Amino acid sequence: MSEVSSTSANEKRLRPAQAVVIAFGSVAIIGTILLLIPASTASGSSTSFVTAFFTAVSAVSITGLTVVETATHWSFFGHFVIMVLIQLGGLGIVSFASLVGLLITGRLSLRDRMNTISEARISGINNIPTLLKKILFLYAGFELLMAIYLTTVFYFGHSMDFLKALWYGIFHSISSFNNGGFSLFEGSFTAYNNDFFVIAPVMIAVIVGGLGFPVLIEVHERWLAWFYNRANRPKKFSLHSRITLVTSAILFSGGTLFIAILEWNNDKTFGGMNIFEKIYNAMFASAMTRSGGLNSIDISQMDSASWLGMDFLMFIGGGSGSVAGGIKVTTIAILFYIIWTEISGETAVNVGNRRLPRSIQRQALTLISLSTFTILFTTIVFVAATDFETDRVLFDVISATATVGLSTGAVAEFPAWAQIWMSILMFVGRLGPVVVASALALRITQRHYELPKERPLIG
Repeated sequence: MSEVSSTSANEKRLRPAQAVVIAFGSVAIIGTILLLIPASTASGSSTSFVTAFFTAVSAVSITGLTVVETATHWSFFGHFVIMVLIQLGGLGIVSFASLVGLLITGRLSLRDRMNTISEARISGINNIPTLLKKILFLYAGFELLMAIYLTTVFYFGHSMDFLKALWYGIFHSISSFNNGGFSLFEGSFTAYNNDFFVIAPVMIAVIVGGLGFPVLIEVHERWLAWFYNRANRPKKFSLHSRITLVTSAILFSGGTLFIAILEWNNDKTFGGMNIFEKIYNAMFASAMTRSGGLNSIDISQMDSASWLGMDFLMFIGGGSGSVAGGIKVTTIAILFYIIWTEISGETAVNVGNRRLPRSIQRQALTLISLSTFTILFTTIVFVAATDFETDRVLFDVISATATVGLSTGAVAEFPAWAQIWMSILMFVGRLGPVVVASALALRITQRHYELPKERPLIG
């Protein structure tokens, strides 16, 4: 009898992926309730449910898409709620809860460890408490330095009141490092596109936050080894870090060049800028497509060809285990190696002197396929049901699915049902289609036998 009850309890116990989905969903609901109260709006009146829900999901999924002007619609309390949601969404709700428990009790249960691994989508790391402490150190250190810097620039460089400069510095430090996409300025950073000392640090914060904590931790440890333990420092970065850093650099450089060429003479974007301003604003735009979501130019006035290129960059996103969305740079790199392997006639997918497991290849192809299907299906429905152009709809749908936050302005004009749909896309995009799908699955099927092989024709 005890064995039966034990088995029943195990079946009812939430799997890690389910726990992560429920945690994020619960915080999104709480955020919606807080944004619904009159104190959250600048006017003192209650906002609509769709607006509150969309904003809460956008914040906790660290997307940054909005259906109202963040700077003017929400009060200080509303801005504070949004900032907390961004921080929780970036750090990870389960990771945050585990970290609090670790700091209080000094230990983590096995369930907490499994939930944290699932949320962070990390593998091969057994010392979760140490990992959480390192993540907290990186978070607190970088956000603190960024907040101090921005406060100083806003106070001395732009003559803000000190308390306002401090608040704006803290908010934009959290929003930029977590790739949150929210800004307290009307039009995001368009009013500061001629100020390199504002644009550049925000861009750097977005890039660093989008690399992923496994990469940041490895870089930090190698930096310490360089000064304190040169003899024992590793000669090479791990395969994951090499792929992330190289691919990110290629995409950032390519995106900068692409946007600069297409927008160079566009009077509505770069046309009135000098050469230096054009270059660093192109860099800023390229970085933001990787999930930053902030903008220094009016996205709606960009060339449609620029939108298409940015669609590609947004779809890829940032690094695995980071605050960035998209299918991730490692996924697109693995797809490239799979294609190259087939073209070259090799039997195994090799990266450098390492062979990629077939399970990793299947995961990459599954994630790309699910994301592509979701984007195409949603775009077709929206184009058929609304009067918006395909390029605008596609841009905003990819932005939501990849949790980027850039918009052509279409999402604010979508009907209520479409905005709810976009909210679901942001939620799924933050957690990953595979994580959500596994959370919704009733059970995990494990075959104890293999079926005979048969090869269908391909191509």
